[in-house]
Amino acid sequence: MHHHLDSYAYRNGLRYLPPSYKLGFALGLLILALMAQPLTQALLALWLSLWTVGYARIPARVYAAWLGIMLLFWALSLPALVIQVVPTPPLRPDVLWGTDVFGGWHVFLSRRGLHLGWTTGLRSLACSSCLLFVLLTTPFADLLRVFRRWHVSPLLLDLLLLMYRLIFLLLDEALTMHVAQRARGGYRNWRRGLQSLALLTGQLWLRTLHRYEQLTLGLAARGWQGQWRVELPATYHLPWRYAIEAVGGGLGLLVLEWSVRSS
Repeated sequence: MHHHLDSYAYRNGLRYLPPSYKLGFALGLLILALMAQPLTQALLALWLSLWTVGYARIPARVYAAWLGIMLLFWALSLPALVIQVVPTPPLRPDVLWGTDVFGGWHVFLSRRGLHLGWTTGLRSLACSSCLLFVLLTTPFADLLRVFRRWHVSPLLLDLLLLMYRLIFLLLDEALTMHVAQRARGGYRNWRRGLQSLALLTGQLWLRTLHRYEQLTLGLAARGWQGQWRVELPATYHLPWRYAIEAVGGGLGLLVLEWSVRSS
């Protein structure tokens, strides 16, 4: 999966844009997404989808798949946001559905809970769109160079690069073991599938530690001095079309947010 992500980051239609411009653009929209009203957040997500799918030419199914994975975490937390359990009877005007359970506790679904779940989902959608724009259009090495130019701590940059590498080592090991188990009929029924999943989980940690040890030995053999060096010469340019659209769209979202809050 990570190889495809790197491929899109290096071969997308916005590859030639300066990485500092793309990162600053995404960070500005991320701050707006965290504080904006639902209407502004929805338009922001649609606008960034246009940049990612239309301008960067990322396949729509790939973008939708990654966005769905990120929104899955919101879906898993939705019951905790919408359904409330209280020891006292709730106020009836706000309750859409409710029932009594053991011990005098009450479970209910309220309009306030639905509103909270809806607004949280839109905020997650907008913030995920900002993150995917950066991941799918900017190689990780370019991000490290921008962070170094912004005087981010070298220790933090080394940790980011190491985590980026180890996450993919973990995914590679999990995929390899899963394919081997399926080839041996490990998931032919529900019970055997649970056994195979338990075996995969137990062996995955040991295999990942072994791969990490190999990575450490390889770095030591190459004379690693305790700090990563990522220097990739590249030529960037910023067309006026994208600059004007970014500034104009950002100002338009700010005006919309101001009008929504004023009304």
